[in-house]
Amino acid sequence: MRKKIVVILVAVVVVAALIVGAVAQPYRIYPAAVREVHFDILVGESLPTQCYLRIVAGGRNTCWRPWRYCVMRFGNIIFARVLTLHHRNELCGQAFTWEEKVIPVGSCFFPGSSYIVVVNDVVATFVDGRRMR
Repeated sequence: MRKKIVVILVAVVVVAALIVGAVAQPYRIYPAAVREVHFDILVGESLPTQCYLRIVAGGRNTCWRPWRYCVMRFGNIIFARVLTLHHRNELCGQAFTWEEKVIPVGSCFFPGSSYIVVVNDVVATFVDGRRMR
């Protein structure tokens, strides 16, 4: 009998924890909408040359907040993921809002080389910091 009660209590606690966990998450995470991507090479400020991604990104309503970014580089290909937080229980205006974010991508970039930059769902090719069409 005690074993049944303990099992039932554990099951109730687990279900309650799942319900509270779902309600306690006030934010959702979404990829940011990307409007512009720039690949900036800053020469003279430091050696070796430092490179940055300048991204204009935003959210689909007025309640988004910038959250995190992640950058990975594989040779001449740079992948960046920009994420935003959206509050679940806020009343939001349905207007896109934009913000500029500067993300360091490191050094070891070579003049005259082409680089492919992938930010969320936007792909761009750059040579010497200029975007190729």
